Amino acid sequence: MIFLIFMTGSCIKKKDTLSLNIIPVATTVGNYNVLNISNFAKEIKYVPLETNNSVLLTDNIEIVYENEKTLIIDHSKFAMSSQIYLFDKMGQYSCKIGQFGQGPNDYLTSHRVSIFEDIIYIMDRNKLLIYNTEGTLMENIKLQMNVDYINQGYHRVIPLNKDFFIMTAYSMTGSCPKAFLLEKNQVDLNVIKEYTNYEPFKKAIPVLNGNESGIIYRYKDKVRIYKIYNDTIFTISQNKEISDGFIFELGKYRPTLSYLTIEEGGTDPFEWMRYGNKFIFPKTIIESNNYLFIGFDFGNHAPEPFEFKSRFSSAISINTSVYGIYNKMSGVLTLMNQPIKGKLGFKNDIDGGPVIWPNYISSDNELVSLIQPEEFMDYYDNIKQPSDVLKEIANKILLDDNPIVIIVKLKD
Repeated sequence: MIFLIFMTGSCIKKKDTLSLNIIPVATTVGNYNVLNISNFAKEIKYVPLETNNSVLLTDNIEIVYENEKTLIIDHSKFAMSSQIYLFDKMGQYSCKIGQFGQGPNDYLTSHRVSIFEDIIYIMDRNKLLIYNTEGTLMENIKLQMNVDYINQGYHRVIPLNKDFFIMTAYSMTGSCPKAFLLEKNQVDLNVIKEYTNYEPFKKAIPVLNGNESGIIYRYKDKVRIYKIYNDTIFTISQNKEISDGFIFELGKYRPTLSYLTIEEGGTDPFEWMRYGNKFIFPKTIIESNNYLFIGFDFGNHAPEPFEFKSRFSSAISINTSVYGIYNKMSGVLTLMNQPIKGKLGFKNDIDGGPVIWPNYISSDNELVSLIQPEEFMDYYDNIKQPSDVLKEIANKILLDDNPIVIIVKLKD
């Protein structure tokens, strides 16, 4: 879990206009700034999610926000089960989407949930479930794929359009392609193309598992994918061809192939992970019209490490994350200081509220985040003159209520 922690950072440097969208990490390590959200946003809205006996969310959740609809994927505290809930623009509970279970129309896992043109797509282990926003199951499409990837691979799927999908996966018997192109018909979801890796691994990499499945997300009409053993964010366009989108320039901080294949760093797992602290790993990537919001694990290079308690145990771990924002227009990469010790993201200088960092960017260029009521109140209690909006939220929530959605309208 220490190795899989997702967090990040960035720095400042001009882009070489002769190169392909280089993200200059190595040359900006050591330069950090506190960034104000007002430099990037024009409006902040808070939407408390309804709490009732039908929907009591844990703190292990993901969010998808499109067309003023909030989709919450609740993985339960220990990720042993998943339930998916839909809320309207006021935060009122609309319906549950499908159900966890072993029935033919149930899902045992929800590897990736997407909303595309008001249709909800849920990728289970061996099938794609398609719902409308009233919670009605429209299609149950069986995935036709090499059994090795179905049984062993944690596959993530994003719609390229309504008929074609991009999937990432991993295999415990060796690395698999960067991505797969899937075509949907009325009965099956078939692999019609594989996007091969530059670096074919000849041995299993069980410790990388989820990282090998990679980061995958939709940006406008494209799908982006990234895997830690490449230094490139790849783009798959509507023509179904793959190209370089952005390239991380990690220099001496780039993890070596021999380390990733467990040939370097020691045979003991904890010794191997400690050795990896000499490298920098991009861990999360979220994209808006003008920016990449990147989370890095800086390991030994983290300027502001802090202790935290794991969600899954009472163990104390060290967070070595650094956040960064890359301006796609200017090529500037800025690595960020924590505005409050132990809180990563943008300083909220608009209303003095919570530190903000995106969990999701909508297709309408809205930065979307989640905060638990208890954490919200921790911020609120330290605000000398809270705004009327913050007062209203504080007066209506209870500490054990469902989370609050923070919706930030980004500047064009």
